[in-house]
Amino acid sequence: MSGDRDTIVQGLAELASRYGFRGFRATNYYREWPETVCLLNLQKSSWGPQFYLNAAVWFTRLGPERRPKEYKCHIRWRISSLMEDGQSKAFTQALDLEHSLPDEQRLSMIKNGVDAFGFQLLSRCDSEEAALRVADEYAPHVMVALKARKQEKVA
Repeated sequence: MSGDRDTIVQGLAELASRYGFRGFRATNYYREWPETVCLLNLQKSSWGPQFYLNAAVWFTRLGPERRPKEYKCHIRWRISSLMEDGQSKAFTQALDLEHSLPDEQRLSMIKNGVDAFGFQLLSRCDSEEAALRVADEYAPHVMVALKARKQEKVA
């Protein structure tokens, strides 16, 4: 397989539009609600042709960002961290372009993983309360900034 970034981006773009997310620079997909901005981020490894998929939620009451960086968001998780071991390993291999896989298989594995543990979960995060429920449901694999839990909503 001659795997390249375009195969991954193709799979993400197809799913993103189905869930109402819009692409930005082919590596970030955003969806905005009044209380939250949800993000799916494609991250390239610094050490080789490997990629990672990260999901994140920004609370709008904590700042006016419309296109926050993944690492600055109030709730964050790596897609593969929510999967069972076998599925996580296969997903990680599909995102490793040095790992030989037919394009169709690579695309299918990526789309299935990011659908279930990325876009579906992010689509549930349409409010702060809902986003914190998702974080609690997948604890301890989801990072939540203390200020997201401590600061009460202004009514």
